[in-house]
Amino acid sequence: MKKLLAIFLVFCVAFTLFSCGKGGSETPAGETSGGGDESPVPSGGQTAESPAGQPAGSVSVRDTLNVAMTQDRGTLDPSFMMGNDLLNAMRMVYEVLWEIDGEGNQIWLLATGLELVEPTVWRVTLRQGVTFANGSPFTADDVLFSLYRGNNRTGEPATFPVLNLDKSKALDEHTVEIVFDSYDLSYLNGFSLLYIFDKESFDEETVATTPNGTGPYEVTDYVINSHLDLTARDGYWGDKPAIENLHFAIMGEDSQRVTALQTGLVDIAAVPFQDLEFVQTLEGYNVDIFDNAQSRALYFSLDPASIFYENQAARQAVCAAIDTEAIVNIAYSGFGSPSKLPVSKGNVGVTDNLLNQGVYGVGYDPETAAKLAGEAGIVGEEIALITDGSSDMVVIAELIQADLNAIGIPVKVWNLDTGSAASVYEDPSQYDMCLTFTNVPSKTIAQNMYSWITFTFQGVYVKNPWEGRDRYLELTNDIMAVSDSDELASRYAELIAIHSEAAPWFSLCDMVSAYAYNSDIRGYNLGFMGSINYSNLSWGE
Repeated sequence: MKKLLAIFLVFCVAFTLFSCGKGGSETPAGETSGGGDESPVPSGGQTAESPAGQPAGSVSVRDTLNVAMTQDRGTLDPSFMMGNDLLNAMRMVYEVLWEIDGEGNQIWLLATGLELVEPTVWRVTLRQGVTFANGSPFTADDVLFSLYRGNNRTGEPATFPVLNLDKSKALDEHTVEIVFDSYDLSYLNGFSLLYIFDKESFDEETVATTPNGTGPYEVTDYVINSHLDLTARDGYWGDKPAIENLHFAIMGEDSQRVTALQTGLVDIAAVPFQDLEFVQTLEGYNVDIFDNAQSRALYFSLDPASIFYENQAARQAVCAAIDTEAIVNIAYSGFGSPSKLPVSKGNVGVTDNLLNQGVYGVGYDPETAAKLAGEAGIVGEEIALITDGSSDMVVIAELIQADLNAIGIPVKVWNLDTGSAASVYEDPSQYDMCLTFTNVPSKTIAQNMYSWITFTFQGVYVKNPWEGRDRYLELTNDIMAVSDSDELASRYAELIAIHSEAAPWFSLCDMVSAYAYNSDIRGYNLGFMGSINYSNLSWGE
């Protein structure tokens, strides 16, 4: 859904960083690396290693890994993909400068070192001897081109809004100096989403169907909404993956994935919440349940055509009418918890004083909801609610529909498919409410509160008025450049207070995610925000 993944939300976002361990070179003298979501200057260092329990360059007994995918946007261009599924697969084809692992550490890929000359001047040393799949050498010009494209994608927000492309430059073939107009606390992690393209051969017309990356695999077959096949390529700069072939089957229906696990057709699959307990009983699979700092959320359209435009009482009425405990229990089989603030409690910087304010303090209260609905003049007025058609959203929409019907507000639910939702979400004049999520790669309150307000739905929350908007935008104007923890805490408190009263969106529940994977797989280790590096996996007994 365009612009929903503003800055680094592609995907949602979310959810696309993963640990990527390969036989890397040592960090050059004087260069540093590190993790930490809110640290203004990275520190510490590490080099990539071979997958645990898998000797470098060895080959598994089985030569294919079968993975179930939940969605396909119809393009192999990672710059326009969303969600973990196909994007996670394409990160085996395209690489980034560095990855972030599950503990927030920096893992070198196409870069071998990073020196912060100043907080806004980053000098990156690039790996030598790397070629793209078509044989072109990887150089600093490719990084500069990829930075340019990241900030100039048609219909998408800039990947790095404060990047100064005019001042950024190649110091030599394998050193690039990247300059920003101001420091941004999310950029260290954000570079894990900068896919590197070959400047020399790049073609905007063919990139969606003919990928050319530096990664360990190359595409051998792709049928939209059917499957994607990858094969380990010769000439890769790192260790050859132990598993030769990756087969990704698109299985949008939850029942398809569960059946595929039951019958052994797939080795890895996202597990739907309603089937989680059942899948945990399947022999031959391990189930990994993890927190990815994501909440399911209901967004209100503040377009002038919507009933919620300049109508805070109407938004508060809807929030009070929704039984979030029922959503957790019915839509997610109890795996999760009702939200206590506008973003997930799993984000960095969440403290107790931020919880249970405004609509979150009111909680599920049909009597208050009915009173507010009457004051807002929305009783009897039909509200249009849209979803992307995923199973949990369909169930949530039905629960919300029932809750609002109970206080005299009719709701028309419009369940779209993933492709249609991407465009319809971007036109808030077509609906009153939509179901999506809150989630950002840096896992910080700052990026959540800045990005979703600023860029969501063609910037509707910036363009149109709502109570506290001007002060909110003032607080978020430079929040990504704030490194002082006390100042951040103070801003967070005020932002949460404003947001919880105005309710431009209502966070429903904090979610967990789950993967089932074949118990014979070795090297399984989730990366940052629950992503998988398939090139680290191997077959064992």
